[in-house]
Formats: sequence, structure tokens, C-alpha cells
Amino acid sequence: MRSWLLLAVFVASTGCVLPRSMTVGQMAAPVGRGAMEVGVFTGVQYATQTNPPFTTTDPGGNPLTNQQKNTTFALPGAEANLQYGFTDQVALNVHASPAGLQPGVKWTLNKSKTANVALLPAVAFGYYGGATYTAGANGVQTENNPTSTTSFTFLGGLKFLVSHRSGFYAGVGYDFALNRSLTSAVIGTANVSDKSETLTITTGHQISAAIGMDIAFGMVHLRPEVAFAVTPGIGTNQTVRVPPNETNASAGGGFGFAIFPGFSIAVASPRKEKTAAELEEEEAPKKKRRGDEDEEDDEEDQAPKKGTKRRGSDDDDSEGDGPSRKKSSDDDE
Repeated sequence: MRSWLLLAVFVASTGCVLPRSMTVGQMAAPVGRGAMEVGVFTGVQYATQTNPPFTTTDPGGNPLTNQQKNTTFALPGAEANLQYGFTDQVALNVHASPAGLQPGVKWTLNKSKTANVALLPAVAFGYYGGATYTAGANGVQTENNPTSTTSFTFLGGLKFLVSHRSGFYAGVGYDFALNRSLTSAVIGTANVSDKSETLTITTGHQISAAIGMDIAFGMVHLRPEVAFAVTPGIGTNQTVRVPPNETNASAGGGFGFAIFPGFSIAVASPRKEKTAAELEEEEAPKKKRRGDEDEEDDEEDQAPKKGTKRRGSDDDDSEGDGPSRKKSSDDDE
């Protein structure tokens, strides 16, 4: 009996789907010092994931291979993005997706008015908790076969963004994803039962990309775009405990893919202009450098040039010698 329960729990829990975070609504152009931009991306999302194959044995000792495929279709799907500019080059970026909240720092690498490039390192944290209980025919909830599941997601990586003043923008990124899911179930009644636990740890390497066009209407930005992601490698490690037994298995070789066409609507506040004191503070080093250069120029002008004689030196010598020679002739007379 326990062997069949163990096998059923093991097979049913191998379908852990890695949450994704797409590269949507993110441009390389700086949002501006003190400015904030909030955007929501919506569209049609299609995703599929094939988990690694697990090979187990049934109670009769026969080999059993299980490989689960998950497909989702969402209409509408949605993600959100928030930016706040600390300076004209550095901004806080917070992305919300099925992977959770993903804070990061966007660093615009250049100050060109034609095109910009930026780096965006970010991490994501997500948590899910839920429980299922059984209600009898009389509508009274009982603790017969209750099940609870908790799931924690971590995602971290780096995005490279480019944007042009024409409105065209694109981005590519890499993320390492990890999901830890624990499912607990009571087998039988609450008083006389065994409790099974299934711990599933799934890891994946995600590559994402997106292209779009930014159309500005004052403070409102409309951005039609398409994003996609590929997860070329998925690995799973699973531990199942049904007292007094425990099994552990691991597998690799899964694959995932997602595409997300749609559009973003973003609202941006104006950038904060610099105060007179801040502008004066910025100009102070420049003025100091200009002053030092002027002093050096004055010193060069005042210094005597090599190979030239001081005006009046020859005249002074001739005037001094003239009277002396005349006096000596008088003395001889």
C-alpha cells in the first residue's frame, strides 16, 4: 500500500514549472534624474516546458519512466515595470512577473542623445503558499487527506539594453532560475495517518530577448513589442518521504520556451531640474581649472624669452662708458 502511495506522490509532483521574467518595457535611455516611470505590459503569452525524464520502478520492480510536459496559454498575460532615476545615468528598476518582484539597477553607459546602451543586473524573489482540505457530504470541512504546498523562487541575472532616439529599442538577458517546492500530504485520517513530504528543487538557465518601438504622447508612452525566452537546460532533484521510507532522484535535460507579444503603456513624470546651487557646485571645478590655465598663460607671458636682451641694457652701458672716457682725457690734459 505504501509503495503505491509513494509512487503516486512521486509521479504527481514532478511537474514543477519554472516561473519566467521577460525582458519587456525596459529601455536603455535614462529616465532622468528624479523622474519616475510606471509601465504595464499586457498581451498574449504562450509557454511550454518539458521536464527532465525520471526513471523509477513500480512495486513489482519494473522500470517506469515519467516525463511531464506543461503548456500554458494566458490572455491577457501581464507584467509590470517601475523606474526611478537617481541620476541621469543610474536608475532603480523594479520588475513584477510570475517569478516575483525583481529589483535591479539600470546603468546607462553613455550620454549620447542619439542612442543609448545600458546594463541591468537584477534578482527576483517569489513565494507561494497554499493548502487544500476535504469537505464531507454534509459540507463540514475535515482534515481527511489535507495537502499544503509552499514554493520559493529565486532568479538572478543581467540584461543588456539598447535604444535609439527614433523609438526603436531591444534587449537580451540571461537569468539563473531556482524553484524550491515542498508539498506535504496526510494519508488517511488526521489521527491515524502517515504524512508524506515531497521536496522538489528545479534549476534552469533562461535566455530572454525583446524588441519594440516607443511612441511618446507627452508623458504617456505606448510601446508595442514582442518578447520571448528559452530555457535550454532544466534540472530537477526530488526527495520523497513516506515514513519509514525515503527516496531521492535527480534528472536533467528539460527544455522550456515562451513567447509574449503585446504592448506596454507607461507614464513618466518629468525629470527634476538642477538647482542653482547644484549647477554652481558643478561649475566650480571647471572654473578652477580655467583659472589655473589662465595663471599658467600669464606666467608664460611674463617670463623672458630665451635669446633676447633686455631693452636698454646696451644704452645703459654706452652712457656709462662715455662720461668716464671723457673725464680721463681731461685729466691727461
